[in-house]
Amino acid sequence: MKFFDLHADIGDDVVKKHLNHETHVLKRYHLDKLRQGGFEGVCMASFFDGHETWQDMQLEILALEAELNESNDFVRVLNAEDLCSNKIKALMSVEGMCGILDDEVNKIQWLYDHGIRLATLTWNEGNALANGVKGQADKGLSAKGKNVIHKMNQLHMIADVSHANEKTFWDIMNLSDGLVIASHSNCRTLCNHPRNLDDEQCLAIKAKGGLIGMNSARYFVDQNEANQTVAKLAEHAAYLKTLVGVETIACGFDFMDFFEDGIGTAAKGIETALDAPRFALALADAGFSELEIEKICYTNVIEKFSSYLK
Repeated sequence: MKFFDLHADIGDDVVKKHLNHETHVLKRYHLDKLRQGGFEGVCMASFFDGHETWQDMQLEILALEAELNESNDFVRVLNAEDLCSNKIKALMSVEGMCGILDDEVNKIQWLYDHGIRLATLTWNEGNALANGVKGQADKGLSAKGKNVIHKMNQLHMIADVSHANEKTFWDIMNLSDGLVIASHSNCRTLCNHPRNLDDEQCLAIKAKGGLIGMNSARYFVDQNEANQTVAKLAEHAAYLKTLVGVETIACGFDFMDFFEDGIGTAAKGIETALDAPRFALALADAGFSELEIEKICYTNVIEKFSSYLK
């Protein structure tokens, strides 16, 4: 089975190891695991939790860009044609734009020029552009944030509403005329976590032609530790199949095993990229057909991104 993961904080891992004077991070720490897990595509996120400056953002993005440019194993996805490559397709993304305080339109252009094709405006915090799930509940997009969405639409950069609070989510949905996804969020009906999506939000993403990436982080799978399993994650997909259809479901595993503090954060049975085939098996056990599993694990992303990226 082939997989395309909508969210992995690989950019963050790259820059941390570069700052520790390591090189060839993708080849040494990620390539074999992705290959063995069946990954033919991954959105590599540069992660910013709210304290970073614009210079910090640039440093991390340039580090990942440099690794991808020197690699013979990955293709940097810049347009639809790159999604046809036989190499592992690496789409650069940004999780959080706390470093953008001004000159937002030109800075989004800079992100695009350096390969970013998918982005959230915020992580969990409130910043100059938007509010995340731990930001101010009554505040969504700022005027600068609206400028960012307009610029992203112009560039065909994909807007990601994972981590957005409800006000920001609906502001983006009402403003954007481009592709909107939730790269790594599950169903709030099955697990009442603020990072998960309620039914109305899931339906809104479907209406935009978007995707919802199933997140293996255990606290987003079930509130009961005993139920934090790959089988329960497949139940989230089964719930979405009934609510929004298979074409809206994808994988956004958010694996954390390559971070020292990431061990033990994932649901049982789906803890690293090596475990991705177990999710396909769990989907089969939940009643999904082989064609439906292929759509969820890979082809939904390829089809929707191919039709949107310039």
